Amino acid sequence: MTMPQQQRPRKPYCKGRLCLAVRQYQSNPRQSLRRLVAAYNVPESTLQTHLRGTPSRSKTMSVNRKLQAIGEQSCSVDPRP
Repeated sequence: MTMPQQQRPRKPYCKGRLCLAVRQYQSNPRQSLRRLVAAYNVPESTLQTHLRGTPSRSKTMSVNRKLQAIGEQSCSVDPRP
């Protein structure tokens, strides 16, 4: 019987520190990501995602949507009489 792996607790971080870390990296791309992670106390994977330019989930359209934006507009009912 194997023991379940314990998940590491997530580091609390704010978007301000993440933005500062991204700006610092953009001004000096030769700087180590691990040093930035330690200096700004942000998750390494989150910093890498932002540096790659991957858009957040809230800003992308879900692949499971049945209608595109045009279809939703044409199907919506106008509440005005």
